[in-house]
Amino acid sequence: MWSSCTIPPRLAHAALSNYHPDCPEKEAALQKCQKFAEQGLENIQKGRGLFLQGPVGTGKSHLSVAVLREIIENNLDRFGTAPSRLDLYDEYAFDGYQCCMVSVVELLETLRESVGNAKKKEAVRKKLHRIRRDDFVIMDDIGAERPSEFVEEQLFAIIDLRYRTRRSTFFTSNCTLKELERQLGERSVSRIFEMCEGVRVSGSDWRKKR
Repeated sequence: MWSSCTIPPRLAHAALSNYHPDCPEKEAALQKCQKFAEQGLENIQKGRGLFLQGPVGTGKSHLSVAVLREIIENNLDRFGTAPSRLDLYDEYAFDGYQCCMVSVVELLETLRESVGNAKKKEAVRKKLHRIRRDDFVIMDDIGAERPSEFVEEQLFAIIDLRYRTRRSTFFTSNCTLKELERQLGERSVSRIFEMCEGVRVSGSDWRKKR
């Protein structure tokens, strides 16, 4: 199951147990994530999510993947396995909950490149189907993309569908909701606000300590 979640290699071993807070703010963020994971299936069923916000290098992506890992490991019988044939991606193709992680910046770049390219457009269609329909999706680094009408429209279409169908979504961002509103527009941010509990992940950049 884990291999079908499209987790990047650097985060493949992220777990709540190996997130080591170095300040009270990170400790509070960890506790909120632990609480979400404890009620993981109920949260997925009710379409609840988290909006993890804070400066770079504080472990937002780590925490989001760690929550997903915890939920899957505690409920292995409830999560399906991705089929080998990607053309089977439809709402009846899986037996169990499906999850994936996507870099928002990478997704938007792929969408731009697919314009006028039939081969790439088909690959993007399959990826978008998962992002729109999977029961639990991590949208990583939202707000890092350059704002434009294209960005606003593409992300609104995804966020709005997940909002209307009550699908559990995590967002990680360096931007506050107010800053995101300038990036994505009021419609998207209003939906994120209702879909997610805010988790502030502040503190120093771990990457600079290595």
